[in-house]
Amino acid sequence: MSFMFGRRVAMVATAAALSVGALTVMTGTASADDTVPLTTSNWVGLYNAPDTTHGKVINNDVPPGGRIFAHCWTVGQQIGNWGDTWYQVHDVDYNNGQGWVSIPTAYVFAGYADNNAHSVNRDPNIHQC
Repeated sequence: MSFMFGRRVAMVATAAALSVGALTVMTGTASADDTVPLTTSNWVGLYNAPDTTHGKVINNDVPPGGRIFAHCWTVGQQIGNWGDTWYQVHDVDYNNGQGWVSIPTAYVFAGYADNNAHSVNRDPNIHQC
């Protein structure tokens, strides 16, 4: 009798562990952010929305050679022949020796940042918002 009870407890414990593992996998994030080096000669602004009409989150533009940590990409304002794709970012590196700086959620125009090299599913770690 104690053998049956112990076996049932072990089976229930195993089922519970597998369920927790499955829930952890199912609720994990489907994306991983990625570093985007600024490869153009443009200084890039950090905007409140994926267009310039909503103003900037902060006035410190990121200079050429800096980096952004892109969470996702989205379609927004078209700027010239550069396209209409924007990166959503939370961290930037101004290439000033200070390292990464966390910022409020901002949008960076992908055409000015890297000629859209990491947007529109070209980088598997940066999904569409």
